[in-house]
Amino acid sequence: MAAKHHGPDLAGLNVVLPRTPDRASAMVRELQDCGAKVALMPLIDFQFPVDTAALDRALNSLRAGRFAWVVFTSVTTVRAVTRRCAALGISPAAVVPADTRIAAVGAGTRQALEEIGFDIDFMPEADQSARGLAASWPDPSGSDPEGGDLRVLLPQADIADPSLNEALTSLGWDVRAVTAYCTVDYPAPGVRFTPAAEGADLLDPDAFAASAPAGKRAVVLTSPSIARRFVRRCSPVPSGTLLVAIGESTAARMRELGAGPHAVAKQPTPAGIAQALSVAMSTGPTT
Repeated sequence: MAAKHHGPDLAGLNVVLPRTPDRASAMVRELQDCGAKVALMPLIDFQFPVDTAALDRALNSLRAGRFAWVVFTSVTTVRAVTRRCAALGISPAAVVPADTRIAAVGAGTRQALEEIGFDIDFMPEADQSARGLAASWPDPSGSDPEGGDLRVLLPQADIADPSLNEALTSLGWDVRAVTAYCTVDYPAPGVRFTPAAEGADLLDPDAFAASAPAGKRAVVLTSPSIARRFVRRCSPVPSGTLLVAIGESTAARMRELGAGPHAVAKQPTPAGIAQALSVAMSTGPTT
């Protein structure tokens, strides 16, 4: 007998996830187990910068032990770094020396790093976001009492929020931020490093606007950049659509755009998203 699923009841809900299949499998399984129907509508994609010289220098410096910490804020960052290491002839497992500590944001990022063979030295527990990492980051005097190297490598997106960089710098760390990838509309026209979604049955913004599924429909917006693209490409949002944000930064951007969420997932996990969808079903629009 199959184990009973203990998540919320989402029967009758049509959920649209703005992700590609390679990034959505765990979330899709959780929502389907809760009774929802799920469609994928990718809005963003990722590609390398046109000029990777700065990233290449940073990775070579990282391998040479010139950083005390390296911070990975997303699975996409891990993918960009590992693919670029391969292009440079560097084994991804060898790019971070044993004496360099690794910080990760989120369970998915941690898993991606552990699959390479890395041990994670620091990850925020309560607020699994860049903001949460900054709030709980160690003070340099306690972390490095001998006054040694305080350099932190921060590979990130071209549109990354500067708040993490600024917060660590204000604590006394020497942060070297470098663009590891660029965020673009899906599909990426440049040198992409994420798995292709060829053959997948994906929803596009035009089909989203034209379709009217039976029952309630919800869209889960997973980042501020996805929120911006959703409003730009899918407005006007069909009446009665429930909008759910992952995290307060996404929720804040949605409010700025006039698409305030009906619920906010406090944790960026499949279970947390399912719970937020359940809240939206009970408090959101009925028509």
